Amino acid sequence: MKEKKKKIRIAVYAVTVLLILAVVAVNLVLGRPPEIREPEPLPTPEPTAEPEPTMEPLPPGEALPTGRQDGVYTVLLVGLDQMSMSTDVIMVMKLDTIRHEINVVSIPRDTIINVDWDPRKINAVYAGSVNFGGNGIDSLAMHVRRLVGFTPDCYAVLNLNTFIEVVDLLGGVDFTVPQEVDYYFDDIEMRLRIYLAPGPQHLDGRQAMAMVRYRQGYTDGDLGRLELQHSFLQACAEQFITLGNIPNAPAVVRTLSENLFTDLSSANIAWFIRQALQCRSENIHFYTLPCEPRNIQNYSYAVPHIDEWLEMLNSSINPLDRDIGYGDLDIVFCGWGGSYGATTGLDGAWYYE
Repeated sequence: MKEKKKKIRIAVYAVTVLLILAVVAVNLVLGRPPEIREPEPLPTPEPTAEPEPTMEPLPPGEALPTGRQDGVYTVLLVGLDQMSMSTDVIMVMKLDTIRHEINVVSIPRDTIINVDWDPRKINAVYAGSVNFGGNGIDSLAMHVRRLVGFTPDCYAVLNLNTFIEVVDLLGGVDFTVPQEVDYYFDDIEMRLRIYLAPGPQHLDGRQAMAMVRYRQGYTDGDLGRLELQHSFLQACAEQFITLGNIPNAPAVVRTLSENLFTDLSSANIAWFIRQALQCRSENIHFYTLPCEPRNIQNYSYAVPHIDEWLEMLNSSINPLDRDIGYGDLDIVFCGWGGSYGATTGLDGAWYYE
């Protein structure tokens, strides 16, 4: 009798596993890729979607003859603080479905942008657009396009609660915390204080959120925090693409579909997850826009190094079938002798310290 019960339990377990795998298969097979964007000229900004309606529009340009690389998709990934409407995380991801490779470039929150309102930070664009009646993401995508030379195919805006829930769906993440974290957060939805000692530990969603948002203690400021975020996301990716986490894929798809502010459908999200599961962890790479901190008119900025940036851009996230060059960008960059320049737009008079 005991042997019979044991066989029944084994059979039930086997059926359960098969059902889980079947659900995963249905979710992943039915997924479909998003529509890709054709190359386009630099956009003319809509003043009503900007923090200052007096911003000078760029002259309309003509698209250079170009095309897309096969099997390549790009996504603008944004981490939003709903209380301040600041976008503390801005990333552009390129997914290569032929080489099974993912490249992600972070744009520092203090990156200077070529506008005539203060502060001239990429982090201020989303909130400024919302304050002037826009939806935030359209204006941010326009300014990201000026920095990277192409418009990402789609966008996904993640809030703090969704980040926490996804990490918890992964079962938490094993990670070595590099420094002490004493984080306090208080808004209308969440109030918590989290302390983390340095060293290896298993982080749940709230602990992970506290660690990646904590800004104190980095000798190189926000750039140090970006490196931490990259290391943590790498750990998440490695854990998610293991066999043990595949059964969580439907729950992750459902959570992201219900909570992301995105132009992706549930099928698109499932498709992206299926593609990610085909990547090896060593084929997932993270980068940060090369820049240096500068103080300009009493504001702290991250000012790009244009030559280093173009090299990184073309080797990591460029989806076009040609190299992106100076003429594709509208970007402020470091010049000689403490000066600054811009590839287009403003006359540069205010760029000298």
